[in-house]
Amino acid sequence: MPNTPEQVFVTDGFPDLTYVGQAGGRLETELKEGLAQANKIVSIVGESKTGKTTLCDKIFGKERILVTGDRIENEYSLWSEAFRQLQSPVTSGYANNSVGETIDLLIHRGLPVVLDDFHYVKRELQGAICRQMKNAASRGLRFVVLNTPHRVDDPVRSNPDMSGRFFEVNVGFWSEEDLVQIGLKGFAKLDLKVAEDVIRVLAREALRSPQLMQTLCLETCRVLSADIPFEHQEVTALNFDLQKVKDKAVRSYNYSTPLDSLRNGPEERGSPRNIYSLADGAEGDVYEVLVRILASNPPFLTISLDDLKDRAAKLVRSSQQPNILMALGNTPKLFNSRPPIQWDGGKKQLTVVDPHFYFYLRYKGK
Repeated sequence: MPNTPEQVFVTDGFPDLTYVGQAGGRLETELKEGLAQANKIVSIVGESKTGKTTLCDKIFGKERILVTGDRIENEYSLWSEAFRQLQSPVTSGYANNSVGETIDLLIHRGLPVVLDDFHYVKRELQGAICRQMKNAASRGLRFVVLNTPHRVDDPVRSNPDMSGRFFEVNVGFWSEEDLVQIGLKGFAKLDLKVAEDVIRVLAREALRSPQLMQTLCLETCRVLSADIPFEHQEVTALNFDLQKVKDKAVRSYNYSTPLDSLRNGPEERGSPRNIYSLADGAEGDVYEVLVRILASNPPFLTISLDDLKDRAAKLVRSSQQPNILMALGNTPKLFNSRPPIQWDGGKKQLTVVDPHFYFYLRYKGK
């Protein structure tokens, strides 16, 4: 049977048919080099949804133990969860196995332990877990810790003598060229002719996120006629409807709560905020202006204050311009969890941390 778009473009899980190694396979090489060093704990660092788990799945397949930080409730949870995944009809329960025996069993089986989201481990347990990882690695057990950049120092902070034990692999946001490869591989698997300039538009709109690229490619297939085989259809710059694709793709990325928080701004105190007339006839305060300039073209992942002000000048009709700098300084306290955008007052630079939020903002913020 021919492949379906859902089989080719996998938005959650391992993309068997459209796996692309970033930067020509650099990350795979670095991970293997780290694993080859005795007593090292490999630390894979990258923002959410940049492909850390997918990288491990490529190297290990299912031949690994995966433990998430939220499963570690006490200092023995890591090993009880590892043993649970090892169990077979002939093994006894974890209660009859010490931590050392579980480590020996893992080493004997040659299975690495992948610890995802270490920052979810309770702070009071992190030190003990780090010491256990250090001792297990010294005995030959391979450990891979997945973490986000703002949490990368947690293990070191919890146990300072761990700092020399890590081999770091940095998974950055993807290049547009690597994202293009996802489209080229995937559409070919479906025998669907999609012009390369269309694929490049998708890569630009994917905001350097492989998951977003998979979603946009999938929805590109879904907007086509279901009654005509893909091999008899063609997507060109002339018939490609990006808006329809985005209308479908946004269903997978609902960030209405953080967007509303940004749009509403902090609670007003004292005098009400100034209201500005906008070029499209609408009105809004400084936070509404901020959302709209973030949503305007071209997309970015990093932008300077001067460029933001230039965008505001094109959007706001009145001669008086809103205080964008003040609004940017307030953004950290507008979100309940880690802000999806980060303002650096020293560099006067705004950075998108979560491309999925930014995709939603670009769709809903205009």
